[in-house]
Amino acid sequence: MRVFIELSGEHPTLPRAEALAAMDSERVEVRSATFGPQLLRLDVVGPVERAAHRLGLAHVVCEELASGDLDAIRAYASAQELGGRTFRVRAHGLDVDLDPRAVEAPLGADLGKTGRVDLDAPQLDYRVLLGEEFVLGQVLHRVDRSRLEATKVANRPFSLPISLHPKFARALVNLARVPMAGTILDPFCGTGGVLLEAAELGLRSVGIDRERDMVLGTRKSLRSAGGAPDLAVADAGRLPLRPGMVLGRSAVRTGRVDAGRGDRPTLRARLRRVCGTPPARRPSGDRAPEREMD
Repeated sequence: MRVFIELSGEHPTLPRAEALAAMDSERVEVRSATFGPQLLRLDVVGPVERAAHRLGLAHVVCEELASGDLDAIRAYASAQELGGRTFRVRAHGLDVDLDPRAVEAPLGADLGKTGRVDLDAPQLDYRVLLGEEFVLGQVLHRVDRSRLEATKVANRPFSLPISLHPKFARALVNLARVPMAGTILDPFCGTGGVLLEAAELGLRSVGIDRERDMVLGTRKSLRSAGGAPDLAVADAGRLPLRPGMVLGRSAVRTGRVDAGRGDRPTLRARLRRVCGTPPARRPSGDRAPEREMD
């Protein structure tokens, strides 16, 4: 299956890394990958929609239908038999000037030969992106960016200015590559941003912080969001957890290791013991080929 992801563009590499990590988390095989400004195109096998629902630093995930110049995607659209189903077409330029109407109007006319326009709740939702070429896709998932904005730290029961924005906390959760129904450990949980996003994805969240006020505030925020967190006041270098107690693929660190928490190698070794033996990682030589678009 060919898919493309319209990335948020808020960082040069993090949105792409998050998308690939989400695919890995859901056991989606990525056979090839190409990328450009705000666009990641993949050839995949597996539950890509499940992976798409995890993303924070993206806008839209689409099944790729056609690419090339405008004539090429119009030829594809003209050949479709919609059978009276409703549709919508939205176009967007990636680092290029594009009048959306110049693309949406002719494509709408082509698709309208056998379908009906519905801008609010269409049965078929099409997205056209223009970067190096036109890419036409059918929307599989739209990232709910408004929810991520609504759960910013200022809107939680407990907040401090040091907190991560939810979209970046979501990215950290995905970079940990924890599968659905897995467990994520944040040994420096702070105000709980990472744990909130982990809970939103359906992961079990375990949070540790040596500041009691942080733990109490995080518990309040998680409970207000309907979560059931496992929290403890403790030093990350001396976790109150048995070896193998947290079964997951990774521990997420959101704070800087300081002298009170021990040196980095020792801390990493302790976290590995708590998380149990990680699953075998795919050798770097077996990774799907990834290249930048010309």
